[in-house]
Amino acid sequence: MLENESELEITYQEQVQNWLQIAFSQSNEKFSEMFYYDIKNKQFFSILVTDYFHFDENFNIPKNTKSTYSNEILKLLKERILKIENNAPDIIPIPRLGNKTLNFNEEISDFLDRNTITIESTSIWDIDEIGNVTINLSSRKWWEFWK
Repeated sequence: MLENESELEITYQEQVQNWLQIAFSQSNEKFSEMFYYDIKNKQFFSILVTDYFHFDENFNIPKNTKSTYSNEILKLLKERILKIENNAPDIIPIPRLGNKTLNFNEEISDFLDRNTITIESTSIWDIDEIGNVTINLSSRKWWEFWK
C-alpha cells in the first residue's frame, strides 16, 4: 500500500508523454485509431475509424443514424475529419512506428522539436462519452454502404 496517494498521480507532461507513446507505437497496418496534433488549437487528438460512420459521404449526419455524441462533439469531429481528408497544414499526423524503434522517447522528442511543440502549452482532446452510432438499415439498401 502506498504511503502517499500523490505517488499515484502523474504529471501532465507524463500524461502527454504516455499518450504520445501509445500513438507512436501503433502499427502502420492497424487503422482503428489515428493520432494527430492540431497546431491551431495546440491539441493532440485521435479519430477512431468508427467515427466516420457518424457521417455520410458529404460529412453530414445521415437521417438514418443516431449518435450518442453531443452536437458539439459531432461538429468538432466533422471539422477535424474534413481537415484530415483535405490534408490541412494545421493538422499533423503522429508517426506510427510500431515495432520499428525501441526508443520512443527519442522519436517523440524529435517530433516535438521538429514541429516546435511544447508539451506544457498543449492539451489532449479526450471525449468523455462513448461514441455509439446506430444506423437504421431498413431505410437504405445494404449494398449502398459500399458505393
